[in-house]
Amino acid sequence: MKRITGFLIAILILSTLGMGCTESTEEPATESADITIGALLPVTGDLDSIGVASQTALELSSKDINDYFSGLGSDKHVEVVIKDTEDNPAKALEQLKALDEMGIKIVIGPQSSNNAEAVLEYAENNGIVLLSTASTAPSLAVADDNLFRLVPDDSNQGMVLATMMKEEKVDTVIPIYRNDTWGNGLSEETAKHFDGTVMEGISYDSATEDFSAEVKALNEKVISATSDSNEDSVAVLLCSYEEVMEIFSLAEEYPALSNVKWYGSDGVALNEKLLEEEVAGFAVKTNLRAPIYGYEEENDRYQVIESRIEEELGRAPETYALAAYDALWLTTFVDLDALPENDESTKLAMNTLSDTYFGVTGWTKLDENGDRVHWDYDIWAINENDGNYEWKLDARYQVDPGEEGKLMYVE
Repeated sequence: MKRITGFLIAILILSTLGMGCTESTEEPATESADITIGALLPVTGDLDSIGVASQTALELSSKDINDYFSGLGSDKHVEVVIKDTEDNPAKALEQLKALDEMGIKIVIGPQSSNNAEAVLEYAENNGIVLLSTASTAPSLAVADDNLFRLVPDDSNQGMVLATMMKEEKVDTVIPIYRNDTWGNGLSEETAKHFDGTVMEGISYDSATEDFSAEVKALNEKVISATSDSNEDSVAVLLCSYEEVMEIFSLAEEYPALSNVKWYGSDGVALNEKLLEEEVAGFAVKTNLRAPIYGYEEENDRYQVIESRIEEELGRAPETYALAAYDALWLTTFVDLDALPENDESTKLAMNTLSDTYFGVTGWTKLDENGDRVHWDYDIWAINENDGNYEWKLDARYQVDPGEEGKLMYVE
């Protein structure tokens, strides 16, 4: 891939300032030096790992943007108003309404597909444009709505998971998944791309706290599958968030569940809580691997920003946090370029400026549904080293322009 080391957003997007994306016969309004962007993040709740990392990324991004404006001698100043969704759809809607009451019409988030689905109607009815950096449900890939996503949808993650299973000689998979927009979508997409047998899965409500019945049912299905096939050819597909902790704790009580492979997803990849000894051992024993949207290779800027976020956060951030860093740069300049209180103008600016934005996560060109076009996936595993557990990059699924994707294992 072409190496691009400069931070091109400043050059590419500043050329549009003053020109605008739409024409208007209205008299120009007095321009305020303050730019306020909203953010809906799961700072608490089942996705708090991604939420807290994204909050840290946005704080660093706002500092960098304001330093940039200051260096230009500009009095522009960006502020991010972060609201905690608790990864709860009702709370997400409540918080979006609070941002709307503040006059904020561009919002980064929500991060989960369930929350995005819950707030989208209100956003469209009230002229609010959303830019999510973690929502991936294929059902939300809709043209000309008010939801943009700086990540690929899960039709791609499902294909990556199915490719991994095929390469690793899995011919029977048993899904266990959240019965919600995201979990249903990812399990369906994986099944769609999988060449072998997909047994009837086990779904659970996102509010479930006791997974005893679900794990017992999973054990029975695994025993049934392995009675007809070699254990190495049977796998569990796990589409979950932080409830993975409870699921693993219970699964350890069933020998059959420790003898098959487990595949996770972006809902658990890089989650620090999975490194706790009582569950990390099960992840290692079952060779758990979890894909998550990954940055483009040879992007030096990514390494710099990731290190800064990691220093502030105290751990490696999920890639979605790096997308949040980019999202604030992009929405800042969209806000400058679009007509105030005009969501059609904002949507046009978003589509236009994202075409020419190369940020820490690479090119952000969006497709006809407002979702990211260019993508790779990193596949992470948990390794043990002298009694300590850590996430290690196990493989990459890389897609170069004009070529088919390749699954490459890390030596």
